[in-house]
Amino acid sequence: MFRALSSIYCILYMVWIVKGNGIYSVVAPKTLQSNQKYSVSVTLHDGKQPTTFKVGITGPSYNHWETVNLSPMQTSQIDFMLPELDEDSYRLVAKAIEGFDFENSTQLQVAHSKPKIYIQTDKAIYKPGDLVQYRILILDENLRPIKLKQTLKIKIKDAEHNLVKDTKDVELIKGVFSDKLQLTQQPILGVWIIEVGLDDRIEKTKEFEVAKYVLPKFSVDIDTVTDLAITESLLKVTIRAKYTYGKPVKGKATVTLSPVNLEKTTDVNGKGHVEFDLQQELKSVLKEGVVKILAVVQEELTGNRQNSTVIVNLYSSQYTIQVPDPVTEFEPNKPFEVKAVIKYLNGKPVRDSKTPVLLKYYQGWGENVAVETFTANLDDFGVAIFDVKLPAAKVFRCEIKFADKTLQLLSLHPKMHSDDLTETVAELTLTSVHKSPHVGEDVSVAVKAPKPFSYLVYTIVGRGNLLEMNNIHLPNPQNFYTITFKATFEMIPNAQVFVYYVDKGDLKFAEISIRIEPEFQNEIEITGPDTAKPGQEITLNVKTDPNSYVGLLGVDQSVLLLKSGNDIDPRAILNDFKTYEHKATLTHRNVYKIPGENSGLVVMTNSHYPYKVFNVFMDRHLYLLRAPSFNIMPYSIQAVSRPSAESFTPLAEPPKIRKNFAEVWLFENLDDNNKTGFLTLTKNLPDTITSWVISAFAVNEKTGLAVTENPFKINVFQPFFIDVNLPYSVKRGEVIAIPVIVFNYMDKLLDVEITMDNTDKEYDFTEVTNEIEDSILDTPKRIKRISVLPNSGESASFMIRPTVVGDIELKIKAVSPLAGDAVHKKLKVEAEGVTQYKNEALFLNLASKESQKSLLEATIPMEAVKDSEYLEFSVVGDLLGPTVKGLNELVRKPYGCGEQNMVNFVPNILVLRYLEAMSIDMPGVVNKAKDFLEIGYQRELTYKHKNGAYSAFGEGRSTPNT
Repeated sequence: MFRALSSIYCILYMVWIVKGNGIYSVVAPKTLQSNQKYSVSVTLHDGKQPTTFKVGITGPSYNHWETVNLSPMQTSQIDFMLPELDEDSYRLVAKAIEGFDFENSTQLQVAHSKPKIYIQTDKAIYKPGDLVQYRILILDENLRPIKLKQTLKIKIKDAEHNLVKDTKDVELIKGVFSDKLQLTQQPILGVWIIEVGLDDRIEKTKEFEVAKYVLPKFSVDIDTVTDLAITESLLKVTIRAKYTYGKPVKGKATVTLSPVNLEKTTDVNGKGHVEFDLQQELKSVLKEGVVKILAVVQEELTGNRQNSTVIVNLYSSQYTIQVPDPVTEFEPNKPFEVKAVIKYLNGKPVRDSKTPVLLKYYQGWGENVAVETFTANLDDFGVAIFDVKLPAAKVFRCEIKFADKTLQLLSLHPKMHSDDLTETVAELTLTSVHKSPHVGEDVSVAVKAPKPFSYLVYTIVGRGNLLEMNNIHLPNPQNFYTITFKATFEMIPNAQVFVYYVDKGDLKFAEISIRIEPEFQNEIEITGPDTAKPGQEITLNVKTDPNSYVGLLGVDQSVLLLKSGNDIDPRAILNDFKTYEHKATLTHRNVYKIPGENSGLVVMTNSHYPYKVFNVFMDRHLYLLRAPSFNIMPYSIQAVSRPSAESFTPLAEPPKIRKNFAEVWLFENLDDNNKTGFLTLTKNLPDTITSWVISAFAVNEKTGLAVTENPFKINVFQPFFIDVNLPYSVKRGEVIAIPVIVFNYMDKLLDVEITMDNTDKEYDFTEVTNEIEDSILDTPKRIKRISVLPNSGESASFMIRPTVVGDIELKIKAVSPLAGDAVHKKLKVEAEGVTQYKNEALFLNLASKESQKSLLEATIPMEAVKDSEYLEFSVVGDLLGPTVKGLNELVRKPYGCGEQNMVNFVPNILVLRYLEAMSIDMPGVVNKAKDFLEIGYQRELTYKHKNGAYSAFGEGRSTPNT
């Protein structure tokens, strides 16, 4: 029956060709992409005369036709510039209007290409009162600046989803928008979100956290194998701890394994080592699975802790088995080859020529199982090759075994007999000469055919677009030809090559997918000094493509240790291209090979392409491995002895004061207006002893985006310095110890004198005793002396009791005969006690009288905490007067309770409206008012209730009345 139908098909095919008097092919992507170029390749393979083709796209929102005249053996490309397409049915239609008669059409899909949107913030976590700086990048599919047709909107919402900032009418500079948001001193803590929308649809979001935190001073890393066999004797773990300025940390490391709850402690001086016996400590409780290593390092000088984790996969065997080209079909009693590669878990090949590798084929079930066994030995590359010949059977179950490792293979089916197939011809084969070529490199594809051919046509598809096509005529028929083309950025991640020609009415075709190494078309490089001193002026040099827009970001490494994820990730951007990968649909076992299917193409032709039935059925088993819960054991802490102080000779010259401890150094936008591709930035470093991590991106209208893959680092260091460990905040009247650590990275022991200056009288010195003399409280400074060994650190503590509320300044100096350092650091002091609120409002109406006098009294309870009183008196008058004098005084930062906040909030709005209505140019007042509006609005949200209403003091403290 099947053969009869095949014969009828062949007869009909031949009659049609004779009637058509020519052979054509129309090749095009099967997907239409809105606002993109759509290319169609038309070929007249055979004909007696030139032919005029008419090719068009028809649908509900787009109908367009193009014509092309072709001579026999000629190919031409037709381009359609597509608009925004409606979601509906579209067809590609081709017909001949002169030469010979045909008409053909096929269904097309529609895809709406969205802009690439990336959001960068200067940090991933912020304190109250910080400045949030952010940039939005809006690019096309080739990472070039895009001309948006939609309205771009940017919103920022707080942790309770209140809208804090709404930016409209956004203007892009080469695809980039940069802005900032000033946080109040009392923002809503938690995860905030930046939303980027086009029209009324949210396209991209990014989170950042607002929290009260203290930056870590050092990092912890774990070095160990991540894949290990349980049969191994030891699990070796190395703990490395270093300060952000690169020097080693001295302390204790506690290493915990879970879920088995094993714990070991070791000393750390930059690094430490522990070992776990797998045979005695793990094998009895865990055969195979996942263990989590948690390392907690406690710094000796301060007791500060940092941790790190790593996952180790445990396997029952130390070997892996791979079959690069699995065989799923065989012909009974005909030999075929199976290749297996045996490696260790670390990827190295196994070189063991004595242990045999076994390949077994099982037929039947239960007691009737028949086994065919084949043996091979490994070569020096860990490869075993089997020569296999199997008897007739319906199906074989397969496995490969080496030592204690067994791999289950795909089931093996016999090839269908030729009587059950449509008449077929030998196929073309394509082989890529290059593996993962880079952009700009030549790519060669070898074409091999069983019979000589005189010409061939090929198309190259990248991300669903037909990028290149060519019709190659050979001087003499041959069986082999090499196609060469340049890899382009538009081909990332894969170039789909479709090769075809017609021989005696048969369409011979083949397809191959070539991976193009993902990389940016633009480039950017940062150079500058690797090391510098605190506060030093340095110059950074940026090299990129000419006429690029550059965004620079420089952040303290301590911030990134606390939380990262704020920056643009180049790997994530390049991985976005994987969404364009075309994958042919896998159906049941017996399917037909369709030309262009694997390349995402549609092929319309009146040639015959003989189908071949082949097996694509795969039976795979997936295993999900879960890690059970684990417990963290208590930390082990030991006391540390201190050396005694020696005699002291002071430093002749006073040390420079360090007081700029910003967490973000750079958030700069640079435009290459000179179109040279070379930019420079000169700026003073902050005073922090740390490493500054500097990243950058560049956007170019021609070459698109570039992002630094490896950030540039500047290590800010001096061999003698002070480090002061402060909490986020303290209460007034609270007695606290201010630990001062002196680091000496010189080659001599130093006698150091540490002075804490209290001339501003913002706190009292005290001691850990109930009896404190007045002389101690009144002293303007305290001095302590210590000795610090070479390449080491020592600490001293000053006991103080803050006496004022706000940010007090701690002035600390350390001097030695060879070096000195001084720092001024802020300590946030909050009022003690519980806050009580009261508000009174008075309406002034002078419409009927010239003056009005009223008395407002603020009753302060006797038990009120000293200096915690906060009174605010506000009068809102006529802001819309004939003069602008004094407008700057009306623009004020909102504060106080809910009503007081609004009293100072509204004048900012009125000032802005007045200046706009009167067309008065006062940019300083406008910018100040906008900043205060943002702060006032955020503050007002803290008085919001869950039902959406507002009150003077917020949820749980007063009744909503607005």
